[in-house]
Amino acid sequence: MNIYFGENLKKLRKEKDLTQENLADFLGVTFQAISKWERGEGYPDITILPVIASFFNSTVDDLLGVNQAINEEKLSALIKEYDNLSDAQSRKEMLEKMKQISSNDFRVLLRELGYLVHFSDLKGNSTKIKAIYDYIQKNCNVDRIRISATRHIIIFYAELSESDENLVPFSDVEKMIENMPHMRDGQEFMASYLYQKDHPEYYNKIQEAIEESIGLADTSVSHYYLYDDNFTIDFKIEMLEKILDIKNMIYDDGNYGEQWLQVIYNHGALGYLFFQKGSEESSLIFLKKCAELAVRFDKMDRYTKMNSMLFKGRMFDKHKLGTPFSATARMRYLFEEKYPLSNEFKQTKDFKAIIDILKQ
Repeated sequence: MNIYFGENLKKLRKEKDLTQENLADFLGVTFQAISKWERGEGYPDITILPVIASFFNSTVDDLLGVNQAINEEKLSALIKEYDNLSDAQSRKEMLEKMKQISSNDFRVLLRELGYLVHFSDLKGNSTKIKAIYDYIQKNCNVDRIRISATRHIIIFYAELSESDENLVPFSDVEKMIENMPHMRDGQEFMASYLYQKDHPEYYNKIQEAIEESIGLADTSVSHYYLYDDNFTIDFKIEMLEKILDIKNMIYDDGNYGEQWLQVIYNHGALGYLFFQKGSEESSLIFLKKCAELAVRFDKMDRYTKMNSMLFKGRMFDKHKLGTPFSATARMRYLFEEKYPLSNEFKQTKDFKAIIDILKQ
């Protein structure tokens, strides 16, 4: 039998307002047997299943959760596929498919919350966003899901504060942040304490911890320095160059693993910062390097073996960064539409040559 039998038996019994003793008396077994069945520590004889199903006006298949098992398999596959998507429309369509199977599954609700925070009109969906977050916090007992939901709601309030600080309950958000685990308390760091050096997962977890640390440093620099007008352009350029120096030192084989897209974005950001500074020559150098890296990323096989000193032998799956994803298409869009580059600069021969690189 499967894990659903005990859950379903308990649910049906409570719906009929029966005690374990009541059900035991009807079936001619002890209440301890009922308790074990509901906890998944034992199962009834197969001949009793039709009797139980009939008593609850159900079927043996429903009692055993046959459809639940099938739906769980389908849902798990869709969740995995959803997590590998990067564009909003594809995620929206996949989310609808997941909700058709189980709209109240906490894994689905978490992804719906993330979608609304990152891809929707925040003010227009603020009530729904808060409702999903509150429901997860009150009803879900899986810490990982509750923590991820908190991360989404903090980002939601951070985005709202940029348009209207009065919309944000800062004291509540501060408490949320205080209750979030420190980075050193994360699974990558703690697992490295658990495993011995001869355990196959030991170095894998160490490597994951290093990549998480680099990603956090990059994100902190981007949010704290790049978008703050209190810092000079020269200071921002220096910080980004130092971040890239660190990454090039760590990923000394040129395979940037989970930092690939950030390295591409870093070069693009340096390109437009140098343009803002008035140094078009340096701007073109970094924009060209950005384009070349984007082409390299898009042409990479899905799986590549890393050979840097710290990550030697580690397999990198670029689909972890989103699929389908085109770095060249993304950077071309940023270069032509989003970066604050003048039309005169965009008409130069050198800039057009960079766009041609991205068209490969």
